Amino acid sequence: MKKRVRKTPGKIRMLKAKFKRKHGYSLDLENPRTLSEKIQWIKLNGNIKRFSKYVDKFRVRNYVKEKIGEQYLIPLFGVYDNVNQIEWGKLPNSFAMKTTHGATWNLIVKDKTRINRVSAKRKLRRWLRLRYYTITGESNYRNIKPRIVIEKFIKDPTGDLKDYKFFCFHGEPKFIQVDGGRFSNHKRDFYDLDWNNIPVRLKYKHFQEPVTKPSRLNEMLTIARKLSADFAFVRVDLYYTNEQIYFGEITFTPANGFKPFRPRYYDELFGQFLDISKYI
Repeated sequence: MKKRVRKTPGKIRMLKAKFKRKHGYSLDLENPRTLSEKIQWIKLNGNIKRFSKYVDKFRVRNYVKEKIGEQYLIPLFGVYDNVNQIEWGKLPNSFAMKTTHGATWNLIVKDKTRINRVSAKRKLRRWLRLRYYTITGESNYRNIKPRIVIEKFIKDPTGDLKDYKFFCFHGEPKFIQVDGGRFSNHKRDFYDLDWNNIPVRLKYKHFQEPVTKPSRLNEMLTIARKLSADFAFVRVDLYYTNEQIYFGEITFTPANGFKPFRPRYYDELFGQFLDISKYI
């Protein structure tokens, strides 16, 4: 199904050049087939500004509470409009800080007595000044008030808190991405819903040993279905530690559509499940 792309020729040329550089094949916006191509098409034509409240790291908590219950939310210590509002003395010894309006802008504080507060404040102020959507072109980050969220620091007894990312198409999870070693030696693997390993690589190297199937995987799949039910495509991220499931985030444009699948076959396979006409 051909769809007309509604952006300026200059912007399209730049997008196509970047896509070719990242993926090694030409971006087809008239008949997108791979998931990466369809993400680019969605960014241009999908009116994803309306999804801002779901990628807002604070506002999304209300959506999660309504859909699956607040027991899956990481405990919140506070939300702040600026760094000066943070009462460091009242915070526990460990916590996680993140901004509401972007991705990867996080600070993990394992021991606040050892943190350089001047450096941390400087970094937070810089993030609050930036506008993530102008950097990446993902308009779903556009209508978000920049704030700082501070949550409980959750950890795994193994020392490696894994992140389970469910690729959901039209309300149904199809693939599971598992990330570990996020702050040391990042590893990533993919599994199907029966926990069979899928031989695809997306940027990071594979785990040396197979990841153990979560004992509450079926519950995690149910959560992913409920949180993705209202969307054509979304990645639902969950944590699982100490037999507890926690919501991580919702992502509509994973990796901005620029991380290549190896082999490319899986980019096409993932893309087959997404009907972009649902964005019209």
